[in-house]
Amino acid sequence: MRLTPSQYRTMPWKNGGGATTELVIRPDGASVSERFLFRVSIADVAASGPFSRFPGSDRHLVVIQGEGMTLHLGGARLPLEPFQPVFFSGDDAAEGQLTSGPVRDFNVIVDRARVTASLSVTRVATPLHLDCAPGATNVVHLLEGSLSDAQAGDTLVLDAPVDLHPGAAFSRMVLVQLHPRAVAAR
Repeated sequence: MRLTPSQYRTMPWKNGGGATTELVIRPDGASVSERFLFRVSIADVAASGPFSRFPGSDRHLVVIQGEGMTLHLGGARLPLEPFQPVFFSGDDAAEGQLTSGPVRDFNVIVDRARVTASLSVTRVATPLHLDCAPGATNVVHLLEGSLSDAQAGDTLVLDAPVDLHPGAAFSRMVLVQLHPRAVAAR
């Protein structure tokens, strides 16, 4: 499934400190005030401040525009450099301190009891084959260039293996791989 920017939903952050553009949420139509399986979004961060908490969730984040920021988690300081993904718990109090002006970051939040996720930023210059295990989902968000029928700003939600072909000298994409967590028998 290909989603274009006109299909995304823009809404306030859970903590009210800014706005985010939701690309994909499962189940469809869920909200951040209820328990969702996973959510993929892009946040425009204009000022330093606290991150929203998502108890029971794992978070993956990567700065996709701007100079970066420092993430304060408890006593730890974690630099967020452009295109370098980080992982942290949605249970933790986190605060972002902008390095030099506003940033745009790409967020993945998953229910840690039901889903595992990985996040990477990749430059694609040759055809790319993406595997997809049964029950898994790949989310590809195109930052630059084009891939198959997707243009910069589009998002592909894939639940089967696929071959993607760059339409420019190179394309840059964010790849999110989501896998259902095995449920223990009782």
